[in-house]
Amino acid sequence: MNFCSDLTGFFIATIGGLTLLFFAYLFGAYSYSRNLWPIELLQQIRTASAGQSKADEVQLSQFDSVGRLTSYPEKTQVDCPVQGKDTGVLLILGQSNAANHAEKKFTTRYPDKVVNYFDGKCYVASSPLLGATGQGGEFITLLADLLISKGTYKNIVIIDAAVEGSPISRWIRHGDLNESLIALINAVQTTFHITDVIWHQGETDAATQFSTTAKVYVASFQSLVATLTEQKVRAPIFISIATRWCQAGAKWTEANPVALGQRMLIDNQNIFFGVDTDKLVGLNDRYDTCHFSESGQVKTAEAFADSIRAVKRRGTPPS
Repeated sequence: MNFCSDLTGFFIATIGGLTLLFFAYLFGAYSYSRNLWPIELLQQIRTASAGQSKADEVQLSQFDSVGRLTSYPEKTQVDCPVQGKDTGVLLILGQSNAANHAEKKFTTRYPDKVVNYFDGKCYVASSPLLGATGQGGEFITLLADLLISKGTYKNIVIIDAAVEGSPISRWIRHGDLNESLIALINAVQTTFHITDVIWHQGETDAATQFSTTAKVYVASFQSLVATLTEQKVRAPIFISIATRWCQAGAKWTEANPVALGQRMLIDNQNIFFGVDTDKLVGLNDRYDTCHFSESGQVKTAEAFADSIRAVKRRGTPPS
């Protein structure tokens, strides 16, 4: 008799529990669809938690005197590769769109083949890259993956030294970024020789507060090239046509002096066309009218990969 009573009680409790769960599910679905309590509260908790995590991440990051990222949480240090004939060493120079100010954060699909070199150490390549400004995404890691997948290189070392908002005047001889570049190259060359230089800059110079002329831009870039040559960097330079600025209230036009100067620099001997992001990366590919969204990052990486591959094959680079 006791056994039957216990069994009856068990079934009643089970049915009651399932009924409770069923109504709880219905209440939850109803609350979620209409954003009623406690859904709004739970979303606030989740948002606050995510915000706190991001704040903690920012707090743990460290920067140098010009704002370049020198430390970032959860970077994975690995042994630096021994450079062979199939190792690409990419030196990235320019401003924000060459640094960590894009929308999408990438991590290499080839953690044993693509590394970010910084301060004598190597890390699995991932956004944000150490050595450049910003803590967002970038297109360089994706570019490196494309160069691997397309067979251009078997290993890639990324050295990103781009600085947000930097005018070309800071990169010429005696400019502060020129001097830091010399120190960087000297440090790099104890381990690697640079195989490719990527230059993506011009938005600041094209904006009205600088209004750099084509003649000045060409002379300034040639000063930077002279610095690279003096430091025994013989790598091809891949230059972007990049002049879309983020300046509020200023009207951008495609036919501007900086874009003209950038095109004048391409000689297909030492300086090659990399990508025209003015044309390729439209406003729909920029999350704030200037900086790349994910689609802009993908387009830029693919274009640079095609240009580098063409030059490596001694073919005619895209134009």
